[in-house]
Amino acid sequence: MRPLVSKAPKRVMPAPEPKPVPPPSRRRAGTEGGDPLRVEHESNGIVVGRRQTTHASIIDTLEDPRLEVEAECDLHGLTAREAEGELLRFVRNCQQSGRRWVLVIVGKGLHSPGGRGALKGTVIDALAEGAPRRFVLAFRTAPRHLGGTGAIVVRLVDHP
Repeated sequence: MRPLVSKAPKRVMPAPEPKPVPPPSRRRAGTEGGDPLRVEHESNGIVVGRRQTTHASIIDTLEDPRLEVEAECDLHGLTAREAEGELLRFVRNCQQSGRRWVLVIVGKGLHSPGGRGALKGTVIDALAEGAPRRFVLAFRTAPRHLGGTGAIVVRLVDHP
């Protein structure tokens, strides 16, 4: 057998053109992490935060009375700023160590002026819009056996 030899000139593909690099975004710190968390305040005082991609079964589990959390963080007695820092540290450590179902205790505010807790709103804002957001898949006011309106149960994203 003899090798096939072509007398036609070889065709060379042109080099691909480089893709334009978009300018860096000017998002707030902590807003990276996919789709945003949408927060819903129900008439009975329950607060639910979730990403659009969160499966309904995760929300169902957050309200399940049989839910067992893997870690908890008690923010009683902290200022709003201290609580935000502690919350970020807590969710980052839990996510990195593979814990997915965690509890954040904020208190009911029974001993606060006006009987309204100050930390709950701060924690909800931080989970939905602050630096801890990138670790959060969904959250909800805790079921009664985990503290009810004085706590928030959180489902963290899976560790990459």
